[in-house]
Amino acid sequence: MITPKHIPVMLNQSIDAMKILPNGTYIDATFGFGGHSKKILDSLDDDGRLYAIDKDTYAINMIREDIVSDKRFTLKHGCFSELENFSREWGIHGSINGILFDLGVSSHHLDEAGRGFSFNKNGPIDMRFDQSSGISACEWLETVDEQTLSHVIWKYGDERYSRRIARAIVYQRDKEKISDTGHLAKIIDKAMPRNEKHKHNATRTFQAIRIFMNKELEVLKDVLSKSYNILAPKGRLVLLTYHSLEDRVIKDFLAVTDENISTPRNLPIKSEFLKKMFNIVAKSIKPSKDEIDLNPRSRSAKLNILEKANEDYV
Repeated sequence: MITPKHIPVMLNQSIDAMKILPNGTYIDATFGFGGHSKKILDSLDDDGRLYAIDKDTYAINMIREDIVSDKRFTLKHGCFSELENFSREWGIHGSINGILFDLGVSSHHLDEAGRGFSFNKNGPIDMRFDQSSGISACEWLETVDEQTLSHVIWKYGDERYSRRIARAIVYQRDKEKISDTGHLAKIIDKAMPRNEKHKHNATRTFQAIRIFMNKELEVLKDVLSKSYNILAPKGRLVLLTYHSLEDRVIKDFLAVTDENISTPRNLPIKSEFLKKMFNIVAKSIKPSKDEIDLNPRSRSAKLNILEKANEDYV
């Protein structure tokens, strides 16, 4: 089966970051079209195992034959928020040597008009990673109130003109159905008092609606909080992020990690001396100029590497 053209972002750096053991057990939590998974499988021996997850049924159905036929590989349709349950189902809970997260939206999602993620290609306003579940963004926009819409655009898009945009969308919606991404982008563009520098005026609003519809940040927070128990000692989390909101979730997680351990609040000992869950191996590594030239969509990527601290750390 021929898969759509897809260039995995920071492929070699992210796989190197996992410090793959030939006989280890790994999870690709965002399978996509299998670029990272193929590289992981190439690093494993016959005893190694790779498990993968993806929400997108299209990606699942387009899986490469050389990957699906590999006996070391298991793929499951679902969200990585279910990672803890999946790891127990697979019998690998607590013994996973590394988990890879390639967050955000893929090139396929942006290039395929029918998915509704991009204002550059006119299509239905869908924006779901998993089109088999939940309502579309179009359905949500038909009923959401102005205040909620404004809050979503501000919170998930860092859009300073969120109120203006929400007001314009609701006003136009009440006059006629906002049927496609091109129509929505024009409404947003017209509502903006000035043009964005170096980006389309609809960029932040489209990002905000997508993140909200797919609960991207909530799902990331949830899986990070559960990852410590899923991993083996010294197991690694390798995360590719693409915007500041994802970076903020990781930063906040690391800041409160120790506080999540059940210890008395008034204990006169700093939390870092009680238990440290993760060490930061590296953070915010950016792609090379050569990669950005080859794949311009990689320019906003950042590679973050966390390693599970020793369980007896004191």
